[in-house]
Amino acid sequence: MRRTVPIAVLLLLCACANGASGDDAAGPSGGPPGTVTARFATGGLANVIVVSAVDRLPLRQAVLINPDGERVPAYSIDVDASPPLAVVPNEGFILAAPGAQRHAISVNTMASIALIQLPDPVQYAKTWRDSRIEVTLGDPGSGKHEETLAAPSPPI
Repeated sequence: MRRTVPIAVLLLLCACANGASGDDAAGPSGGPPGTVTARFATGGLANVIVVSAVDRLPLRQAVLINPDGERVPAYSIDVDASPPLAVVPNEGFILAAPGAQRHAISVNTMASIALIQLPDPVQYAKTWRDSRIEVTLGDPGSGKHEETLAAPSPPI
């Protein structure tokens, strides 16, 4: 029983951490393992799509495919091989005082960020519904897989 409570708390905190993560281009999405998302960066980068992946495999490629077939690859891919997924306090977490010692917990996952710069933001705003993002996770021989994401709506 004593070990099941911290595990349950960790799972709860991991679920809550997804909503508490930042939306800037520098940090991982903080989503649960197996999550791949695409969104526009905030903070002055309105022409940059941020592709975030939290998976056991690293993000190796992200490409925006426009309706006319133009392929726009990511200009930057960053992989953190051991990101902390949750910060949990020691036992007695509910009654822990501010400043109580906390531990970062990491699981066998990697957090990856890819940045794709739009070549023509005005054209993208007109055709984004017909665009898509293709991502490749992992390397050949290591369980590589590909996913296709819907292109995010342009910022207003």
